[in-house]
Amino acid sequence: MDQLKAFSWDSIVDRKAEPKPPEKHAPAEERITTVLRLMNSSDDAASSGPPTRRSSPEDWVSLIERVRSAASRVREVENHAHEQELRVQDLLERVREDIASANERVKIAEAHARDIQARADALLKAADERVKAAEDRARLAEEWLARVYDTIASEFAFAQPEKRSA
Repeated sequence: MDQLKAFSWDSIVDRKAEPKPPEKHAPAEERITTVLRLMNSSDDAASSGPPTRRSSPEDWVSLIERVRSAASRVREVENHAHEQELRVQDLLERVREDIASANERVKIAEAHARDIQARADALLKAADERVKAAEDRARLAEEWLARVYDTIASEFAFAQPEKRSA
C-alpha cells in the first residue's frame, strides 16, 4: 500500500496515456469499450481523457453518469438477449411438440393405411375366390349343356334334309 501512496494520481494517468502496443481485449471488454465509446460520442468530444485530480467535480459527475448510463445500456442489452433466448427456447419447445404431434399423426396414418391395405387384400382374395368359383360353375354348366346336347342329338335322330338339286 505504501508503494501506491508514493505514486500520485497524475503520474499514473500520465503513464497510462503513454502509447502502448495494442492489447487484445477479451470479448466482454470489447463490448463494454464499444458501449462506452458510443456513449461518449458527441456530447463529450471536448473532454478527451479521464478526469484527473485537477478536474472539476462536474467532470467526475459526468464520468460517473456515463458509467451508469453504459451499465444501464449493458443491462438492457442483456435483458433483451435473455428475452430473445427465452423466446427461442419457447419456439424450440413448440417445434418439438409439433414434431412429436406430427410423428404421432404419421404413425396413426400408417396404421390406418395398413388396415386399409389388409382389408383391400382380403377383398381382393375374396373376389378372386368368387371369380374362380364362377369360372368353375360356368365350366360345369358348359359340360352339362354339351351332355344334354349330345343326349338329345343321339336320342332323337334328326333326319338330315336331303339336298335338292336345282
